[in-house]
Amino acid sequence: MLAPNLTFCGDKVVTSGFWRLLVPVLFLLLVAVSVPSAAYAEEKNEPDDPLVKFLRQYVEQAGLPGAVIGIGYGDGQMRFAATGYAAVNPDKGMTQDRQFYIGSLTKMMTAVVVLQLASEKRIDLSDPIAKWLPAEFRDKIANANVATVRDLLRNSSGIPDYLDGEFFFELVGRDPQHGWRNRELLPLIAGREAHFKPGTQYNPSNSNYILLGVLIEQVEGDHIEAVFNRRIFEPAEMRNTSFGRYPRPDDLARGFDDANGDGKLEDVTDFDVGDQLSDGGVISTAEDLLKFGRALFADGILLGANALERATTDTLFAGEGSYGYGMMIGKTDWGPVWGHDGVYFGYSAEFSWFPKQDVAIVFLSNGRALNEVPPVTGLLLSGLFGKAQ
Repeated sequence: MLAPNLTFCGDKVVTSGFWRLLVPVLFLLLVAVSVPSAAYAEEKNEPDDPLVKFLRQYVEQAGLPGAVIGIGYGDGQMRFAATGYAAVNPDKGMTQDRQFYIGSLTKMMTAVVVLQLASEKRIDLSDPIAKWLPAEFRDKIANANVATVRDLLRNSSGIPDYLDGEFFFELVGRDPQHGWRNRELLPLIAGREAHFKPGTQYNPSNSNYILLGVLIEQVEGDHIEAVFNRRIFEPAEMRNTSFGRYPRPDDLARGFDDANGDGKLEDVTDFDVGDQLSDGGVISTAEDLLKFGRALFADGILLGANALERATTDTLFAGEGSYGYGMMIGKTDWGPVWGHDGVYFGYSAEFSWFPKQDVAIVFLSNGRALNEVPPVTGLLLSGLFGKAQ
């Protein structure tokens, strides 16, 4: 998860060789990144761009195949850097317009649709989730009759995670291109014991957002992708965002993972571990995610002010921060940060919105780090915002 209190990154990394390696580059970022001028924008793809240098060193240290960073500013300007490979055999260099699986960043979008339905009085956040489930599962899913929609949004339902254990991944191995749908996972959620009484604690469970996806499809009478297209992708002008599908889109960066645990990355792009699922099945670009951030947090296109305030203030303690409705709510030395991280088989992602600065940062990679490194967003803050307050 994107560290809600990003100051811990600096405390730990300052003493590491990796941090010392990046200090000269971050000093340049302080000079160049904090002023998104038109003149600088013309130079953003030059080899000596400090943001590109920073990203290249980060990717090399992390052991990632490639990555893209996007930064969105309050005046609407965007800044990008890309490095590494989007594919191998044949080799293709990474570019800023590549698509990536965004994993649990999808949960932010699922929460937005649920809040839209609540604002339209089509559901109530106090509804027990069982109300919106097929009848045959209402009594088979732990806590379903008492856990509310609000509990699921805040990851406080006590409903076990369908990814616990190996059964789902065994199913994926048998049929790698199945195209899993939300309702198909209900049998995997059913028959497990509840972890705790709903609303009493935070415990992330992907089952919560699968069940919210079932709710959305039930209320809207449509498939999850069609709903997201109408309610999020089109209003936010996210033209290169969709759910995963076969054949894989040409613009999708190939995903790499240590599938065998031998410390070597393998191409795992063609394994479907959730293409059509509301907990992590969306593919997107850095630019489209910056558009999503502005449409949600700045322009009021996706949610009204009251709904957004509730999503970011009705929170539960979650370790180093709090969890609201589909997003982490944290603090940094530069002010609050809202966002999420995401992991998908062969992909990783970070999204952070800084309301005080009106700035969004997106990090997308076509791999999961082989080496231990801090979240990339935390390393950028001093370069973006200057001296901590």
